[in-house]
Amino acid sequence: MIEWEDSAQPIPSWSYLASFDAPGTIRCVSVGWMIRDDDQMKALAPNMGAIDDENSVQVSGVIQIPTRCVVHITPIAEATAS
Repeated sequence: MIEWEDSAQPIPSWSYLASFDAPGTIRCVSVGWMIRDDDQMKALAPNMGAIDDENSVQVSGVIQIPTRCVVHITPIAEATAS
């Protein structure tokens, strides 16, 4: 699980610069398998398919988070098959 900061949504309408009030950043959380972890980016895959064949494993819904935006990483133990 990764907690990270992102920019707020763009302000879609025209507004006067003099009255601009920056909304700041928003705190986000994402959960998944860490498939990339380096100085530039953390990539999480929340979904994996074809896990019975390591040569055919597929991922979907991958999110790429700039490492400089990461606030905290919490390791979550994988469930084991019973």
